[in-house]
Amino acid sequence: MKILVTGAGGMLGTDVCEEIARRGHDVVRIGREERDGFLPLDITDTQRVAETIRREAPDTIIHCAAWTDVDGAERTPDPAYRVNALGSWNLAHAAGEAGAWLIGVSTDFVFDGKKMTPYTEFDPTNPLGAYGASKKAGEVLIRETLPGRHMIARTSWLFGVHGKNFPYTIRRLAEKLPEVPVVSDQIGSPTHTHDLARKLADLAESPLPGTYHVSSAGQCSWFEFAQAIVAASGYHTPVVPITAQMYADRFNSPTKRPAYSVMDHLALRMRGMDDLPHWRDALADFLARVPADR
Repeated sequence: MKILVTGAGGMLGTDVCEEIARRGHDVVRIGREERDGFLPLDITDTQRVAETIRREAPDTIIHCAAWTDVDGAERTPDPAYRVNALGSWNLAHAAGEAGAWLIGVSTDFVFDGKKMTPYTEFDPTNPLGAYGASKKAGEVLIRETLPGRHMIARTSWLFGVHGKNFPYTIRRLAEKLPEVPVVSDQIGSPTHTHDLARKLADLAESPLPGTYHVSSAGQCSWFEFAQAIVAASGYHTPVVPITAQMYADRFNSPTKRPAYSVMDHLALRMRGMDDLPHWRDALADFLARVPADR
């Protein structure tokens, strides 16, 4: 099978490409810039996307590229919509022309966090800000454009070996600060990109259209996650709980984030597919993979 991966140089995309190659599939790595082993493509360029997909003729596209600057999206929404909505529409349209499947990676930010029990794939979405709204728009455009050959994979709180992420930040702060302040009133499921990549590959190998929640088992606050990171990394720096409002005030963040964004994996269970590992096990696996210089 030939699989084209957007955002192939990112934290998730790197793991996805490695997993696909490990399974013996052909991989086309798409990136924003020209570099060895990558095909440069601006996914907001409708004509270029159509030409590239037509020429490469993949069986499946795994769409990992995204505008993820949530605060930037609040201040200037248009770039987020161009990448997350228009880019997704371009890929869906091109996939339809080429007869390919499209797996679009989405986010827990499509929910408002007011439910306080795990969200299923059938719960209504209600994003609180521009980033979540742009990702929801991408979901809608994919579904409408490619109704029979799409899968939406919503995930949350990603961390992985490749790129910047929360565990690396916490480890760095624990080395430098006398204490580390972390938000304690937002609850979610930290998800290792290595685990997510394997599940995306599973979906690519046995496609069935629909929306899937693909996040780690278990739930915690950012504060609890940080405590686990510090302890497992061998630091003794205190982690101090703060509220989301305190964080917003301290760091001038305009983004409203869902207070509770744990997702139920109902669609995976209906298909007889296993959950991802518990987030604590995922963290241990991540730390075992971290390079010595990180």
